[in-house]
Amino acid sequence: MLSRNVSTILTALICALVGWLFSSSPAHAQEPNKPAPLRLPDDLLKIAGSKEKLQKPDGLTVACYTFPNYHNSALQSRLYGPGWTEYILTRSARPWFPGHQQPRTPLLGELDESKPETWERYNELARTHGVDVFIWDWYWYDGAPALHEALEQGFLLSKNRRDVKFAVMWTNHPWFILFPTVDTADKASYPPSFDSPDMSLAEAWRSLSYIVSRYFHQENYWRINGKPVLCIWDPGRMAKRLGLEASKQLIAQLREFADRLGHDGIHLHASGFYSPLCKEMGFDTFGSYNPVDHVARTHQPRTVEFPDYGIAAADTATKQWTYHAREGTIPYLPGLGAGWDSTPRYAMPSYPRPESPNRDVWPRCAIMANESPAVFKAFVQAALAYLNEHPKTPPILTIACWNEWSEGHYLLPDNRFGYGMLDALAEALGKAPTHSLHGK
Repeated sequence: MLSRNVSTILTALICALVGWLFSSSPAHAQEPNKPAPLRLPDDLLKIAGSKEKLQKPDGLTVACYTFPNYHNSALQSRLYGPGWTEYILTRSARPWFPGHQQPRTPLLGELDESKPETWERYNELARTHGVDVFIWDWYWYDGAPALHEALEQGFLLSKNRRDVKFAVMWTNHPWFILFPTVDTADKASYPPSFDSPDMSLAEAWRSLSYIVSRYFHQENYWRINGKPVLCIWDPGRMAKRLGLEASKQLIAQLREFADRLGHDGIHLHASGFYSPLCKEMGFDTFGSYNPVDHVARTHQPRTVEFPDYGIAAADTATKQWTYHAREGTIPYLPGLGAGWDSTPRYAMPSYPRPESPNRDVWPRCAIMANESPAVFKAFVQAALAYLNEHPKTPPILTIACWNEWSEGHYLLPDNRFGYGMLDALAEALGKAPTHSLHGK
């Protein structure tokens, strides 16, 4: 018992030291003559307006994106050799500066996500902590599904799969070579290996009709108002590559195809990017995959080398969500993320850190400072307040991500916070304390 207490005290001291290293850095100094920005969790009530709005709205659905690259896949074996997964990136990550919390590793171990037993454990964690839906990043390259083994061989064969609903996101971007490389200009270089399925109308139809015919009939497929949910990563890219009229015709044909298979149409959700064409194309809702990286780069000065997670979360709630609610032509579902640190995917800069902070010069990628379960809990509560403020919007929030280790946004327990992010989600949703469930 004594050794456990000593370990707990040492852990608290280390966390306090890391926080001091981040917060005391000149890169985090407040610009003179400017009011302090809003920050979560400190300014939660100011953002929400009242405690009443922090309550979970009736019929709430919490949907969490899932990135299927932590298993032996045909795609990565083809690119890198048998057995390669992004666990290799995360375990190989190293700190770039004093106080940088890398590597970040899974507390449950490097579980093979193509195994049903992995998802039986994940499904139980999701159910007990408030995740209702897994939205699978779903890929189609070189004329066939890619990285699908985790869904097909793992989740769909798990014994408790009915405890969590699922949907798929047609991820229409090229597949990039993710192994960290540096080009001659010392910039991270990720050349594309395969083009996205919106390369042609025929390829788009083949991949999208596969989703409709393969997954919509599953009894735990996610539906909104009785309609199976199909998420599209980038509607604007789709319209640009295929043409607006062709995209509209494609979506109409997909809905007709779903009707012929016995489904009540399709609920179409834009996951990653909003386009003014969404309504005309036939989308029902839109959202944001993980907005904190974009929002931090947009609203925090370049002199802030490591954007503050609490400030980015507050800016997401007060600037991005409110903007989309005001300017969007279809309902906006609030999207939030559990942090961001994508350094495992980058080669460490070979040049010295400059004396004058400029994150566009160094580190050239987003590394969030001051991440914590407390900020994430308040972030979720801010999303509840948004939904209570917009009662005509479907009561749905999306979180990125369940397992995106190499970009540093995940809910699964890790070597920093343990089960902290999952517990924070459960607390924000008003569930009974979940701390005692761990280890059982």
